[in-house]
Amino acid sequence: MKIDSTPLKEGQLPFDKEVVRKAALDLTESVESWKKGKLYKYTLDPENCTNDPKCEVQTYGQTIGGDYWLCRRSFHNINPENYRKVVEVLNGSQWDASLEKWVMPDIAARSKLEQEYIETLSKCHVVRQVTDDCDNDEFDNFGWVLVNLEYELGKPLTTREFNEWVCPLIPTSKTGDNGSTVETSVVVSLVADEETRDPVHHTHAYYASVEQLKYDYSNHVLEWTMCTSSDAGGNVPKWIQNATIARTVAKDVPYLLGWMNKRGD
Repeated sequence: MKIDSTPLKEGQLPFDKEVVRKAALDLTESVESWKKGKLYKYTLDPENCTNDPKCEVQTYGQTIGGDYWLCRRSFHNINPENYRKVVEVLNGSQWDASLEKWVMPDIAARSKLEQEYIETLSKCHVVRQVTDDCDNDEFDNFGWVLVNLEYELGKPLTTREFNEWVCPLIPTSKTGDNGSTVETSVVVSLVADEETRDPVHHTHAYYASVEQLKYDYSNHVLEWTMCTSSDAGGNVPKWIQNATIARTVAKDVPYLLGWMNKRGD
């Protein structure tokens, strides 16, 4: 499986969750070999959901198969309860205390929440869900969500419209040699080969990404990684986009951590 800028029809989507997971982890694990970019430093909202007053976000860049990829990675001290709330927002899985396991009753849950914490996202349409019933149970649904997104990047730029296939994978845990349990979840977004809803007033854009949350229960440290390849389309040169995207994705980190508290979590 390739994660790149190629637009995909529904029939081209992979429905083996382990294939999807491996492709996502292969990408995030390769980041250490990428070119290191700028380190962004932020002072966090005093009431943020972590135990940290500040955070650092390291960026990386790499060209893979003709696509420019940008990655941000950050580490956060956060207790298990708040970590699970972050997973619910960014991944869509829910922690069932009675079962003592993660469940995912709605694979579109995280897509429905995005508009609340992404400032430039003005509209999110969940178009349809495509699942493999043979690989699902009542606690762990697996499949792809087709979403149509509208972003407002500011005047004089027109509304950017994206079509994406989104696949959230429930957290899985692994016990290391030292006995510590590390839990990892990922969300994969691929470019959807779908028509633009408003081709007259909107500019077609694309976005592919992998978002990973890795939590070590022994030291309560969350590693948050996001890799993305995108093109805002229009008349904005690609080199300008590549030069500015790092700052854009880095500031998502302090914003989300502060927003969690404002949300009531």
